[in-house]
Amino acid sequence: MRTLAKGACVVLLVLTLLAAALLTYSTARGYTQWWLISGGHVAVDGVRGGYLHTNWSYPFVMITRTDSKRDQSYLVRLSGSAKFSQGITYCGDWHAPRFPAFPIGDLNPPCMGVLEDPDPAEADRPLSSTLTARPGFVEFTTLQGKKVTARW
Repeated sequence: MRTLAKGACVVLLVLTLLAAALLTYSTARGYTQWWLISGGHVAVDGVRGGYLHTNWSYPFVMITRTDSKRDQSYLVRLSGSAKFSQGITYCGDWHAPRFPAFPIGDLNPPCMGVLEDPDPAEADRPLSSTLTARPGFVEFTTLQGKKVTARW
């Protein structure tokens, strides 16, 4: 019995090390991007309700609203970078988890606007023309007239 437990621990250790090595490799090669929760806050029509994540490699922020039945996320490209122009993408049925950090891989990433899935019933798309984005601040209005503000 003791040998079986010892063998199971060794297998678990090897699998953990393998997973860590794969994650490290994919992060170093740029296949995986990490999103870290920010200490800022999100407000919808002046009432706090949400959380946000920032990307450590690119000038992006992911804003998640929690004021409706379903959480809704928006991916915002911040201005100030020659590589990316300012813009906003609605994440549709997917929303960012509340984890302090989470990875997104380069194969079929959520919230990148590549595939246009039908919107969920509670969808509230952003009006791109109302976007004001700069480091530490994002503000936009949605189709339902909600004013979303994020500061970090």
